[in-house]
Amino acid sequence: MSLLYSQKTRTRREFGHATQFKDGKARILKSIDAQGEDCEEAQQWVKKRYSTIEIDCTPEYAQHEADTGNLVQKPSGTLFVNGAWPKKVKGGEITERQRYLQRLTAEKEYFKEVPAICDIAHNSVAQNNTLDLYEQYFKDGDIYESDDATMKLDTICVLKDPSEEKRHATSVCWHPDGSGKIAVSYSIMKFQKMSEATPVQSYIWDINHPNAPEFEIIPNSPLTCLQFNPKTHDHLAGGMYNGTIGFWDIRNKTDRARPSAVSNIKFSHRDPVFDLRYVSSRSSTELVSVSTDGRLLWWDTRKLEKPIDEFVLQNEEKEILGISGLEYKSESGPTKYLVATEKGFPVVVERKAKKDQPSEKKIKAMFNQGHSGHYSAARAVKRNPVETSNFLTCGDWCVKIWSEENLKSPIMISAYDKNYLTSACWSTIRPGVFFTGKSDGTMDIWDIYSKQSEAVLSVKISETPITNMCVHKHGKMMAVGSEDGVTSIMSLGKGLSTVQRMEREVVTEIFEREKKRETLLDKMRKLQEKQREKELKQKSKAASAKPKEEKVDPKEEAKKAALAKADAHWKTMMEKLTAKPETKT
Repeated sequence: MSLLYSQKTRTRREFGHATQFKDGKARILKSIDAQGEDCEEAQQWVKKRYSTIEIDCTPEYAQHEADTGNLVQKPSGTLFVNGAWPKKVKGGEITERQRYLQRLTAEKEYFKEVPAICDIAHNSVAQNNTLDLYEQYFKDGDIYESDDATMKLDTICVLKDPSEEKRHATSVCWHPDGSGKIAVSYSIMKFQKMSEATPVQSYIWDINHPNAPEFEIIPNSPLTCLQFNPKTHDHLAGGMYNGTIGFWDIRNKTDRARPSAVSNIKFSHRDPVFDLRYVSSRSSTELVSVSTDGRLLWWDTRKLEKPIDEFVLQNEEKEILGISGLEYKSESGPTKYLVATEKGFPVVVERKAKKDQPSEKKIKAMFNQGHSGHYSAARAVKRNPVETSNFLTCGDWCVKIWSEENLKSPIMISAYDKNYLTSACWSTIRPGVFFTGKSDGTMDIWDIYSKQSEAVLSVKISETPITNMCVHKHGKMMAVGSEDGVTSIMSLGKGLSTVQRMEREVVTEIFEREKKRETLLDKMRKLQEKQREKELKQKSKAASAKPKEEKVDPKEEAKKAALAKADAHWKTMMEKLTAKPETKT
């Protein structure tokens, strides 16, 4: 069935004038007597007892957020070669400058201006001499005391990875001369997360100009660690993801970005290089590198193709221990190398080089007694700047402080945190302060001098896990790298960068007290073990002296009786079957 419809078109004028609504006075359209009971319309209405009205007198605001683009700045300067000499005078020639000065001093205005300037300078010098610029307002020993107001961190600048692909800031290293330059290596340390198109560049930054890197480093493979030469500051060594070692000389004018020398991959590490350090030597060209393949390799940057020495780290069961961290300080002994293992405990390796003979390498101390290590790999190992025999390791959820004199267990353990600890380092100025980085991007600051039970300050640095941190030589700044490729340069307050009164003595006493406590506890454990052994021996002797009483089990006896009865019955049956019949004569 089809639908039938009609359509009619009307012009606009047929609708009449357009309606225009205006405000007018109130008019009564209809009046109903509510009191009248007989009124039918009045009975349809009900009186409303309550009326609820919401009134809000606060002004309304509209919130709007806008992320402005980064302002790219580039430092520039002007070099005055000829100084402020007039154009007619050639500043590079001494004779012309002397002639110009002779003509200038011969003029009458010169003799008028110089005395006037001297009078002004004389008054300023006289006023300056009335003040003692070198007056000491505080006595020797009055050292600044910290308080909560000075225990703070301020962000100086943020160094962002110029690469579009997100990479981890794997290591940070300050320039040894104490300036504001810092080397940052970038890589992706997650297994099989690095693509072939991942950039390999790392950079040297200047915190005074943080918008762009000052120097670019182009290795053969992404760098996992970087280290400046402490004596020759223009030399830089780095470990790569493919296990090789690279060496850069920044003074090279031809191609400074490319490495001057690279080790042969056949003789290098089989895993990524986790850390490397320059070691004390006559030539200042030797360094040591570690990796999770369990090897320590010693190199000479003058002939970097092959390592000059090698040591494989193994435990008593000849199991290779993967190395995840390295610490070397000549103050603690030029032959000692402190390493952190993937098993969670530290190891001290000793290497004594001999002339015209193979070097002597051995494990001097292995801190793997019982369950004293971390439950995960030790992520960092750092020696105390004052008491170098004491060092810390971080892993799983806590920090442990060890002493080389006590090989059984750590002398101090921090409280367990909710998040994993990823990095740690000591303050270079205060011996009782150390910093820890966590997987949630938070950095905790611990001060043993004032409090050992908890951190004195906790600061949110990044939204991603912290990968590395390093304190400046002067102890007033520190660099914190994270997984998003951002390196934050932080300024430490006076409470964190100024040595407290008697701090070194107090911290040393704390370490000594904890060493004695652990030593006494170890002796108590040994006595308890000996007592247990004696009790076990006495029990065994008493048990052997008593005659053994055989216990009779009724079920076993019943089984034996049934078997004996069945055996006798079987024998009688066999005798009947095998018996010969008697013959009659």
